[in-house]
Amino acid sequence: MAERRAFAQKISRTVAAEVRKQIAGQYGGSPQLLKNLSVGGNIPLTEAVEPVDFEEYLITHPPLIESGPLRDLIEFPPDDIEVLYTPRECRTLGQAVPEEGENDPHVRDCVRSYTEDWAVVNRKYHKLGTAFNPNTLDKQKERQRGLPKQVFESDELPDHSSYQDDQDDLKRRSMSIDDTPRGSWACSIFDLKNSQPDALLPHLLDRVPNEEIDHHNEDQRKSNRHRELFALHPALDEEEPIERHCVPDVPKEHFGQRLLVKCLSLKFEIEIEPIFASLALYDVKEKKKISENFYFDLNSEQTKFMLRPHIPSAAISTLARSAVFSITYPSQDVFLVIKLEKVLQQGDIGECAEPYMVFKESDAAKNKEKLEKLRSQSEQFCQRLGRYRMPFAWTAIHLMNIVNSAGSLERDTELEMGLSERKGSWSERRNSSIVGRRSLERTTSGDESCSLTSFRPATLTVTNFFKQEGDRLSDEDLYKFLADMRRPSSVLRRLRPITAQLKIDISPAPENPHYCLTPDLLQVKPYPDSRVRPTKEILEFPARDIYVPNTTYRNLLHVNPQSLNFANRQGSARNITVKVQFMNGEDPSNAMPVIFGKSSCAEYSKEAYTAVVYHNRSPDFHDEVKIKLPASLTDHHHILFTFYHVSCQQKQNTPLETPVGYTWIPMLQNGRLRTGHFCLPVSLEKPPQSYSVLSPDVPLPGMKWVDNHRGVFNVEVVAASAIHTQDQYLDKFFALVHALDEHMFPVRIGDMRIMENNLEAELKSSIAALNSSQLEPCPVVRFLHLLLDKLVLLMVRPPVIAGQIVNLGQASFEVMASIVNRLHKYLDTSQDMHGRNKISLSHIYILDPNSPSPGPGGLGGSVHYATMARSAVRPSSLNLNRSRSLSNSNPDISGTPTSPDDEVRSIIGSKAMERSGNRMSSHTESASFLQTLTGRLPTKKLFHEELALQWVVSSGSVREGALQQAWFFFELMVKSIIHHLYFTDRLQSPRKNRFPERFMDDITALVSTIAGDIVSRFQKKVISVVHNLLSSHDSDPRYADPEVKARVALLYLPLIGIVMETLPQLYDFTESHNQWGRPGGPGTEEQEAEGNSMISQTVAMAIAGTSVPQMSRPSSFLLNTQATRQHGSFSAESSRSLLICLLWVLKNADEMVLQKWFTDLSVSQLSRLLDLLYLCVSCFEYKRSPSGSAFGSQENLRWRKDMTHWRQTSEKMDKTRAELEHEAIIDGNLATEANLIILDTLEIIVQTVSVTESKESILGGVLKVLLHSMACNQSALYLQHCFATQRALVSKFPELLFEEETEQCADLCLRLLRNCSSSISTIRAHASASLYLLMRQNFEIGNNFARVKMQVTMSLSSLVGTSQNFNEEFLRRSLKTILTYAEEDLELRETTFPDQVQDLVFNLHMILSDTVKMKEHQEDPEMLIDLMYRIAKGYQTSPDLRLTWLQNMAGKHSERNNHAEAAQCLVHSAALVAEYLSMLEDRKYLPVGCVTFQNISSNVLEESAVSDDVVSPDEEGICSGKYFTEAGLVGLLEQAAASFSMAGLYEAVNEVYKVLIPVHEANRDAKKLATIHGKLQEAFGKIVHQNGKRMFGTYFRVGFYGSKFGDLDEQEFVYKEPAITKLAEISHRLESFYGERFGEDQVEVIKDSNPVDKCKLDPNKAFIQITYVEPYFDTYEMKDRITYFDKNYNLRRFVYCTPFTLDGRAHGDLHEQFKRKTNLTTSHAFPYIKTRINIIHKEEIISTPIEVAIEDMQKKTQELAFATHQDPSDAKMLQMVLQGSVGTTVNQGPLEVAQVFLSEIPSDPKLYRHHNKLRLCFKDFTKRCEDALRKNKSLIGPDQKEYQRELERNYHRLKEALQPLINRKIPQLYKPVLQVNSHRDSFSRMSLRKLDV
Repeated sequence: MAERRAFAQKISRTVAAEVRKQIAGQYGGSPQLLKNLSVGGNIPLTEAVEPVDFEEYLITHPPLIESGPLRDLIEFPPDDIEVLYTPRECRTLGQAVPEEGENDPHVRDCVRSYTEDWAVVNRKYHKLGTAFNPNTLDKQKERQRGLPKQVFESDELPDHSSYQDDQDDLKRRSMSIDDTPRGSWACSIFDLKNSQPDALLPHLLDRVPNEEIDHHNEDQRKSNRHRELFALHPALDEEEPIERHCVPDVPKEHFGQRLLVKCLSLKFEIEIEPIFASLALYDVKEKKKISENFYFDLNSEQTKFMLRPHIPSAAISTLARSAVFSITYPSQDVFLVIKLEKVLQQGDIGECAEPYMVFKESDAAKNKEKLEKLRSQSEQFCQRLGRYRMPFAWTAIHLMNIVNSAGSLERDTELEMGLSERKGSWSERRNSSIVGRRSLERTTSGDESCSLTSFRPATLTVTNFFKQEGDRLSDEDLYKFLADMRRPSSVLRRLRPITAQLKIDISPAPENPHYCLTPDLLQVKPYPDSRVRPTKEILEFPARDIYVPNTTYRNLLHVNPQSLNFANRQGSARNITVKVQFMNGEDPSNAMPVIFGKSSCAEYSKEAYTAVVYHNRSPDFHDEVKIKLPASLTDHHHILFTFYHVSCQQKQNTPLETPVGYTWIPMLQNGRLRTGHFCLPVSLEKPPQSYSVLSPDVPLPGMKWVDNHRGVFNVEVVAASAIHTQDQYLDKFFALVHALDEHMFPVRIGDMRIMENNLEAELKSSIAALNSSQLEPCPVVRFLHLLLDKLVLLMVRPPVIAGQIVNLGQASFEVMASIVNRLHKYLDTSQDMHGRNKISLSHIYILDPNSPSPGPGGLGGSVHYATMARSAVRPSSLNLNRSRSLSNSNPDISGTPTSPDDEVRSIIGSKAMERSGNRMSSHTESASFLQTLTGRLPTKKLFHEELALQWVVSSGSVREGALQQAWFFFELMVKSIIHHLYFTDRLQSPRKNRFPERFMDDITALVSTIAGDIVSRFQKKVISVVHNLLSSHDSDPRYADPEVKARVALLYLPLIGIVMETLPQLYDFTESHNQWGRPGGPGTEEQEAEGNSMISQTVAMAIAGTSVPQMSRPSSFLLNTQATRQHGSFSAESSRSLLICLLWVLKNADEMVLQKWFTDLSVSQLSRLLDLLYLCVSCFEYKRSPSGSAFGSQENLRWRKDMTHWRQTSEKMDKTRAELEHEAIIDGNLATEANLIILDTLEIIVQTVSVTESKESILGGVLKVLLHSMACNQSALYLQHCFATQRALVSKFPELLFEEETEQCADLCLRLLRNCSSSISTIRAHASASLYLLMRQNFEIGNNFARVKMQVTMSLSSLVGTSQNFNEEFLRRSLKTILTYAEEDLELRETTFPDQVQDLVFNLHMILSDTVKMKEHQEDPEMLIDLMYRIAKGYQTSPDLRLTWLQNMAGKHSERNNHAEAAQCLVHSAALVAEYLSMLEDRKYLPVGCVTFQNISSNVLEESAVSDDVVSPDEEGICSGKYFTEAGLVGLLEQAAASFSMAGLYEAVNEVYKVLIPVHEANRDAKKLATIHGKLQEAFGKIVHQNGKRMFGTYFRVGFYGSKFGDLDEQEFVYKEPAITKLAEISHRLESFYGERFGEDQVEVIKDSNPVDKCKLDPNKAFIQITYVEPYFDTYEMKDRITYFDKNYNLRRFVYCTPFTLDGRAHGDLHEQFKRKTNLTTSHAFPYIKTRINIIHKEEIISTPIEVAIEDMQKKTQELAFATHQDPSDAKMLQMVLQGSVGTTVNQGPLEVAQVFLSEIPSDPKLYRHHNKLRLCFKDFTKRCEDALRKNKSLIGPDQKEYQRELERNYHRLKEALQPLINRKIPQLYKPVLQVNSHRDSFSRMSLRKLDV
């Protein structure tokens, strides 16, 4: 880069630290500081300056400042950090720990990680940073209190209704289009004299020194300013915060949405025996049972009594009747399935269920005896078979129906579920209050999401149960039934139901239900009384994996026998039950009491029996046995299954149960827990000794097996364990690490024995395996803390293997990086739009940053919330794409040290982890802290040092992985550092002594490479970081004092230089800025002028890297489109953030410092700074949106999120009126404040450069920015300061405006005038004052103010011509104000100045009045163009203005697609320019003036500058526009050629290029010539190609009659309409247009084209007469007008014919049919610069009937001749013409004409000649018919022969009939020649000519 970053210049490397010291030392703000900010030399931007060693500096330079805010700014608080130990929160009354004493090390580690205390780092001051104290919306609102509402003109809408009425009124009046260019001069002056001026500014005309004015302006500007800029700026998007560390939540057990189900009662029609029920949830779609069973017993005490012998006493935990279910993935497919069982009895299920279906409660008395009998049978079965169950019935509830129905009710809901026979579908009967089932409200990701957290509680009554089918008990069958239940025509409907009444309450579970037991039967707090019936929490089997680390000890096993196949077993085995036992040895007494009881029984038992299906040798089972696993398992633990045949009938000598088979599952296989599906063989006899260590699959010798040792018993074993990882890689890794710990060799892993000598290789391969992609994410997450502990341990305490220290640091680091990354990747299922996982993966639940959690005090003092370690100034951007906040693991925590080992574990123990895929939380820290204290273990390394080392030396994918999750490693490191310093008491020691040099080097290397990486990848984040920092300084109460804030702002001075450098990459806000809201078509010179040269062209070109300045875009910095952008462009949002930061620095930095700094900037750098301010103006412009807010609502979405179309609408909908208004206030204040900061900076720049020699170019730039800000939408407050600055600038440097920056002068006039027409009086007052002073200053320089006069006049025309919402009333008041100033200006009273002002003001007023009229006719395109035409004509003497208006007209024509007219306007413009150019310079190749353009259009001569009052072009300020140059002329002509081409007038294109070619030839511009000739070729090609298909205009004569038309009355025009316009179309258009204006009933179209007699018309109506006219040419013209184009270009004469008879009818017989031909001549030739032209001359010719006949016959003869000689021939056309000529049936055909006019010689000799002419016509006609027939004969095919003959016959008949008439000559005509002369005159007189001029 040629220009270096400004702030970095002149600082040489050697003294960097010195400079810093000096800067840091200047607490008092001494001038020395300024010296060091000087700028100049060259320092590469990439080279970082060494940071100053702050502590050392403070020691050598004690602060000079008294205590106070500045002193606090410098000193670091001593008491920031403390580490606290807090006990872990526990949900249950007792800790969940295994009961056994001696556990293996793995169990010990696991249990410790679930129970140890937390070490929390508490930082007192982090609350002040944005990390914990983000700038939330509420805070913003608080800071925005009491803002004044800024007044913007765009918000001040006129009272629409009254305004509309005025408009309608005006529409009804019309105006004259006479040639006087102006209305009445006197009347206009009268209007002006009577209008009210605005208030005058006091002391405006006093002579005051400039310094005083500046001081006064500054005081005014600085008063009442908003202190905090960022309070006005919309906070950064909350979805993408930069640095958010809300205090992490403590690690918690995972629960899904919780549902409380209470079982109230179960009643059958008959009550004869106990019934046992169970509940469970099933997901049909996933085909998965998603909860364990909940067993409940609703039998009456008396019924339970029947089982007395089998149930000794029921534990309270088995009496639960309510359960809490957890559903992580609620869906439409979840069913609550209720299964009923009863005591086993003889007979299959159908028989046993029969009584329940037959008997009705109401008939109890009738069936008393039968019921007694049934009851006594039941009692017998209960006594004998009470320990066995049989399946009985089931039903299911579709959970979502309940939730949705309940949701739609007003109160708690009762639902009755049943199968209604009538409805024929599975339905829910509900109270009538239930509305139809509500459709689900939300859907997410295509799946209908279901919320169970907020529905109203519902009470269900289930009335129908289905009896269980003995052969359909499996889960597969159940899923089929459930899927079927959802269909309207359910098969189940056809089954006969068992009627019963089960009442259940379903409600969302409360937050902390009382009397709750966990699935492990631990009591959950609060549990006030152990005797109360408990509620059970039911263990969830989630439908899909849940990624949450284990936090509590749990070790459960669920055994589900599924099916048994004894079909091939010999012997009797029919009523089969399976006894399940958990054994820790082979003796029957080794059965452990670890099987959970079901309902109304003991808490634990040693065995469980499955339900019996009567007489079934291959039963399915649906039982679930829940076992509490011992923590440490041995090889002898196994599950034993014993199969019994139960005899239901009581026979003698028959035992109750007979064992019929055995099988088992050993619990451990190679040291790993065995779970999953098993298909086991069944042994017929008891297994032998030592069977338990083998699997039944092993064929033991001498044993008999069912079905030849095939698998016949299917069973599934599922573990829910926080001890067993159930993953081979993790198991192996943990086993190896524990072997190291315990030094137990050899290690047995799987079937391998690992000796000490190959342990190292195995350990390394096991660590590498953790990297492998086969590793399942779920177990990794569940055992994450332990896994990370072990990896950290391997890093900080390298193991000693076989006497050698083995360094596993790099391998461990690699795995940590890989695991953290893979967690992020795997768990992306629930990432939000920033790629942050919501799944809580980490130990810590991260609070949503939008609702910060209460601080330590707010939680009853539970301190771990206070925490977790967070470094206050962590480079926040490191969160990379997850920025939300890193949680530390719980945070950070560690245990109380006992042995070194514990210590390590505890410190790390709490590991953090990604609570989402994202942020693995910060993992706390390092093994070593405490050991360093105790001095043990010399081999131990400090974790943070080891981590930094491994990170620095990593490379490739590991380095990339670590970078992606850098926040995790940094958090880890910071945590470790804090512990180390805290526990070694080094927090207070100087920084040098805290850490070794090597560690510092590692950190330096890390920070610089990572920062570099981040800047290159996450540019937007980096900008957000700066934004965030400044925003937090802005709101920090410690820096509220302006002096302190200025000191802080100084730290960021380099930002100005950096932003200046990025200028080419910033988003171009000016692009969208279209000044007056009109397209930049021709005629926008004033507007474009705004962009011409903001800084010197050479600089602009240097920036752009191009040699030709481009004029196309507004600000010069935009010239750099081709500049090579180093990093690509910034988005609008990033650019905006960067610019608001820049403004903050400019606002808060010390003015003296800025001034000093600006002084040292080069001209090009200052220009760049001005470009930057120009961009800021556009960026922070107030943009009002239709909703009433500004960029706050709509626009900010544009710059905040380019893509969020969906958000825009939703956000809009959600905002209330008040919010929108509040937003508008904020936006208004931001726009005002931003612009005032820019104004302050401009003032500083002006003060800085006013003494330098380079001031001209810089002041021009300052003016540019000022003007640009005036052009934007600004508040009244800003504008008055802006005008004050502008007045001061002009008074200090008058020559600047009137000599150097003349374009700017034009611009300033436009801006001031624009504001003079403002609806806000203060803006008008200041703008008028500025405009008056501008004239005055211009006058004082040279006794006239021609320049300002001309510029103001031009600006006004431009303004009124283009501005839509322009209000003349306000402008009139401003003009009056200016007059008033002139009258009161004592100093200049004696000069000509007041008169000149008055002239100017009256002239302006005149233009204004004309333009107002234009406004009235906005809707009437013809009228509008006429007016513009007239105004342009009024400027005949002012070429610049005429040009402006011609271009305005061209623009209007282009808008309406009148390209020919637009082209004419451009040709006229070019002719005008040519006239003046030829006066200015005599160049042979330039056109001589308008004469040159005659061939293009005959109208163009009106541009010739010949009148007396023409201004000479060399007078100051005349013809100074950019078009009055050779380039301007070429541009206009090129535009004209393009328009002609669009209009299809290709011949005219040629004429235009004839003028252009000499210019390019003279300039030897081959490229342009090539283009032109290319275009010419194209044009001529089109002429050839479109021959015969070209269409130009259609012409109509339109006459207006009636006083309503005002001056249009009795005016006639020729209108040019687009080709093929039908009469009906133009008629409809004009009728509806004037109908709308005058009222539909007031307008009538005269349907004929006869002369209009005005006396006969209704005076109260408006009449329009429209007639189609054709171009008219005299015979002599026809030789020049050959082509279609010739006949349609340069048209001035038109004709139309009207038939009439003498008695007033339009049509009569042939002999009475007259015709009137009307010839019209227009004032100009078409096409012209307007589409309607006045008719100036009219001539009528009346033809007698015989003349009419002659014309008709001539026409017919011509048609025949044309059809005959057409090439190529057209048979159809020919036959059509022939048919019309010789067909016999033609009415008024040739024959009739001949008979009427030729049958006898006329009596009047005057008609002889006509008679003869007609006779000759017929002669010609018959000859042509003959030719045509001959031609036709040659064209027809055989099928038309007959037709031809018919035509010929007709022809001969016609010829015969005509023969006598044609041959009769008039003898008188053939007399001697002399006499004939005497008749000539009389003939000619007979053509009654009537001239009407």
